[in-house]
Amino acid sequence: MGSIALVNGTIYTSFSPFRKSGGVLIYNGLYKIIGNNDKIINFAKKEKIEIIDLKNKFVIPGFIDAHMHLDELGEFIKGINLKEINSINQLCNYISREKDKFKTWIFGHGWDQEKFIEKRWPNHHDIDNCSSDKPLFFSRIDLHSALINQNAINILKNINQKLYGIEKFPDGSPTGIIKEEAFEELRKVLRESRNIDEQKEILELAQNELLANGVTSIGFMSVDEKTLTSLMELMSENKLKIRISAYLKPEIMKKSREIKNNDILAIKGIKLFADGSFGSRTALLSYPYDDDPTNHGYEAMSKEDLLENCMRAKELNLKTAIHAIGDKGIDNVIWVYERCGKRNRIEHASLIRDDQFPKIAKIEPFVVVQPHFIISDYWIINRVGKERSTWVYPFKTLINYGINVAFSTDSPVEPINPFFTIDSAVNRGKNQNIELFKYTQHETFSILEAYNAYTNNSSLAIDRNDIGKIEIGKKGDLIILDKDPMEDYFYNKVLITIINGDIVYKSSDQDLIH
Repeated sequence: MGSIALVNGTIYTSFSPFRKSGGVLIYNGLYKIIGNNDKIINFAKKEKIEIIDLKNKFVIPGFIDAHMHLDELGEFIKGINLKEINSINQLCNYISREKDKFKTWIFGHGWDQEKFIEKRWPNHHDIDNCSSDKPLFFSRIDLHSALINQNAINILKNINQKLYGIEKFPDGSPTGIIKEEAFEELRKVLRESRNIDEQKEILELAQNELLANGVTSIGFMSVDEKTLTSLMELMSENKLKIRISAYLKPEIMKKSREIKNNDILAIKGIKLFADGSFGSRTALLSYPYDDDPTNHGYEAMSKEDLLENCMRAKELNLKTAIHAIGDKGIDNVIWVYERCGKRNRIEHASLIRDDQFPKIAKIEPFVVVQPHFIISDYWIINRVGKERSTWVYPFKTLINYGINVAFSTDSPVEPINPFFTIDSAVNRGKNQNIELFKYTQHETFSILEAYNAYTNNSSLAIDRNDIGKIEIGKKGDLIILDKDPMEDYFYNKVLITIINGDIVYKSSDQDLIH
């Protein structure tokens, strides 16, 4: 718990209601004085507290990413970055260049078949010749599908050949594309190949990336047992700096009884899946996909199984967060929460029919959305058609119904940079010529609504009412920015990140006096 004083700047202390100040003092990790620079300086000098002259720079509460995957972000950083690939032919070039750095599995993330000039999904024949000595797992951008090579196909055969999501050629042989159930099972094998020290390294890589981007708290989704052990060890070694609200995989929810929550790491709930994703055409829809008329998507869990897990979590005093992208998936979640209780979470809620909004409002959930999906899912009109396009990513309608909307990135699905998310919510792809803007510009957020969703609303979604605003008595988490976030929310730069009054990140080119 640190102490620090900031003066001579513009400090946005709250976005709803909108308030700002010129100075702030954090004492033993909590905000103690806000507004009076002379009072702040006098107290700081008396207590020998470090004073930062902001030199007219800008301060906001730390960003709170309410739904992301710390382990998978670390894997993305350590693995092969496939987000810029626009051709299947490029895959082997990337593999050949980087495969020697991997001990057991070759792994990477971020490809999107919609970008490929070949206009098709890749298959294992495209990569076998350049990766034959090790199994390979390349997750699609949505983390619901993967491309694997023949070595990995052989491993999957030994697990279970009847898993949902093993795509086949006409002759019945696996293509090397796996989705949903098969994706999860093989990813589990990949992760089991790592030891605890390797897992801790991955988590620390991700933590450093978050702090550099001004993210001070997260909702960490789908935490497995090895990752939970790694987090606990990092905590005991004083290496865990970011605030984590963890949502466990349901099979380990009873672990919450063995762990005492603290200021940095707390078990808050479980994560469940109602369906898949638009990118993999596995989001569960009431009507079929426009570009795949025989396909309604994938029911990851029945509503009865969702309810059973929700009730078990409730007995453990845990909240439930259910992934639901398609409108039929959301129907199932509404049914569950009508029986399991209010104030749980809906993750994504990407396509909502008009009749669903009042039903959602009645169960009073926290709806955690990812505005940058608007940019990444530039093809969404092809998936659902123009008629349903007005149902897609309806952020403004949700808040008009009084529903708490929190922001996140689902990183590494979307870029961790919060300013990209803010821009997506405020402009809805207008500047990127995204077709969806034409049909949904009425769903744009104001700049204040966007920042409030990324700070205070997200604090409520991760069950932390002691963060999210710069207020007396709340935790001293803030970031210092190079530019005014009210005017520049795309190319802004984080200079310093502070958590509990301690500086946990400093940009190499910041020129503030310490």
